[in-house]
Amino acid sequence: MQLKEKLELLNENSTLAEMQQYISDMKKARKFDGVTIEREMMLLVEEIGELAKAIRKNTNGSLDINKKYDANVEEELADCFIYLLSIANMHHVDMFKAFKEKEEKNCNRVWK
Repeated sequence: MQLKEKLELLNENSTLAEMQQYISDMKKARKFDGVTIEREMMLLVEEIGELAKAIRKNTNGSLDINKKYDANVEEELADCFIYLLSIANMHHVDMFKAFKEKEEKNCNRVWK
């Protein structure tokens, strides 16, 4: 099955595990599966910076008015999500399980 066909199978009812599998398939199809964890982490941090800039632009933060900025928060969030799932895959982390376990701990904490 082609990558585009796999993408078309994903929808708002897809599980996090299905999305993680798609990221794994995507990296293989695009020959990104040899990327090191360190490089993947640097790419995530770069995308977080792009997200920060997009948010700043959309909230009237101070920016050079003569420079064109891409301020698509939705795309930058998606990029961050892709890299986050990729890093989870590289560490064999089931993100749904990790989320549930962490939130169970957080629910027992006292927040001020």
